[in-house]
Amino acid sequence: MNVYEARVPENPAPVKISRYLARAFPLIPEHVLRDALKNRDVKQDGARVSGDSPVLPGALIRLYTPFSVSLPVIYRDDRVLVINKPAGISSDLDGWGGMTVLSEVCRENPGVDYRLCHRLDNQTSGLMILAADESSEQCLLNAFEERKLDKRYQCLVKGVMRPESGEAQAFLVRDSQLGRVRVVSHATPEGRTIRTAWETVAHENELTRLSVLLLTGRTHQIRAHMAYLAHPVLGDDVYGDRAFNRRLHSEGQLRLCACRLTLRAGGVLAYLDEQTFSIRPPF
Repeated sequence: MNVYEARVPENPAPVKISRYLARAFPLIPEHVLRDALKNRDVKQDGARVSGDSPVLPGALIRLYTPFSVSLPVIYRDDRVLVINKPAGISSDLDGWGGMTVLSEVCRENPGVDYRLCHRLDNQTSGLMILAADESSEQCLLNAFEERKLDKRYQCLVKGVMRPESGEAQAFLVRDSQLGRVRVVSHATPEGRTIRTAWETVAHENELTRLSVLLLTGRTHQIRAHMAYLAHPVLGDDVYGDRAFNRRLHSEGQLRLCACRLTLRAGGVLAYLDEQTFSIRPPF
């Protein structure tokens, strides 16, 4: 029997246990969560609860199940770990206090102090690299900051992208309170330059499949910039076209994946320089 834990935030949204489990344990299928509730295999602060029970502030939730979670590993050695992150799980601690990429990597690799060196949005899937020690972490942090790594994404966007390949520049303004950004055409005191390059991979009915290279790395850059260019990413309900997403049955299913990563970190990771990891996007 596997045990998965989540710590409810001190100021949680007023939700029932059934909904909380779905948000706190995104890698566990809904039918497994339903079975655990049916079998009374969910405890809140040590007491068995039903799906209709309210979550309590600061409570410890334990889920007991034979189902085993395992993040797909692309590469592993003594210094780094490359995984294929599924959509729907946050890179590190979020507002639900449950399962994250970092928590799962550490749970699956006891005794190794893995560290995040970059992040992907909750709904973005794809390649992430984690460091297993301090020197590797610093090496990767420097490489990301200095744009030494080649990280490519694929996405499906609305409409026919014109031109089929190109590069666009704009300015991104972040609203920390809302957790969103907006893109403007002109420089502002709070705006940061963004540059995004793309190439068309294929046209698919009402959509264009793009290969995207971030020439700057900002929060939500691809999603916000593509929406600004009138080609929102399919499934993006924050910056995109919700009616279009509904019509294509893609609500909440962001079609954005970090699908290729080439390392050029140097230092203690020089042995991996020019090595490319790649996956097929799940859409």
